[in-house]
Amino acid sequence: GKATGSVPKGEMANTGEHQLHDLNLNEFDKKGFINYFRSLPEDPKILRVFNRKDFFSVHGDDATFVARTFYKTTTVVKYLGHGESALAGVTLNKSLFETVLRDLLLEGTERTVELYEEIPRQGWRLAKSASPGKLGAFEDELYRGGEMAEAPVVAAVRVAVKAEQRHVGVAYVNPTTREMGACEFVDDEQFCALEAVICQLGAKECVVPAEASPSPEGRRLRDVVARCGALATERKPSEFDARDLEDDLARLLAKHDNADTSFTAADV
Repeated sequence: GKATGSVPKGEMANTGEHQLHDLNLNEFDKKGFINYFRSLPEDPKILRVFNRKDFFSVHGDDATFVARTFYKTTTVVKYLGHGESALAGVTLNKSLFETVLRDLLLEGTERTVELYEEIPRQGWRLAKSASPGKLGAFEDELYRGGEMAEAPVVAAVRVAVKAEQRHVGVAYVNPTTREMGACEFVDDEQFCALEAVICQLGAKECVVPAEASPSPEGRRLRDVVARCGALATERKPSEFDARDLEDDLARLLAKHDNADTSFTAADV
């Protein structure tokens, strides 16, 4: 990341000790949290943040990433548990949490962010999630102080072969101009035309169909998205079905005709 976060003096006390004292968890809660965290599917594109009410925490590889990128030192990494089962963790105050959000979601295009909250007697649950092209969940944190920026353009891309030609379909939404658009064109195997379209749109995120097994064409498609400075997000192929397109559009347009609300990519 480009941005760095300053750490108030004294906030990370006893950083030389390998215990995450700031969490104040008993042994039962420690074990429960470690088991829950390790039950989550691994995904290097996701930064998972846990809301501890007075501060936030990140764990595992995310803890190392935050320590190196924002604290510029791994001495702030502490551990829950003991021995090989110990779980790395780093705590963040509200200011640094917002710095991390802005760095990853506004300036970066490589990660999504998930925020988890603990519900009494129910355990941890996913409360919010956002990506560079879908910021709505964290608008308050990202634009605190009135520093409102243009909302990002998000696009969806689907490729189909017809009569031995590669047809590329692109749909996009621009929340700032409140515009939606779609087009289809024939492209070469390097997706040169698609690259030009993504760059012209200035898309920060491109939604693409998930593949059951990686294919050379799928890799080329994702490489093109990355070269354009956008994040490739996978969704189920069934979500690209256009059979309900008219009903979906009618619902979206009716919602915003009847309510004084801003149009965001989160609605699409």
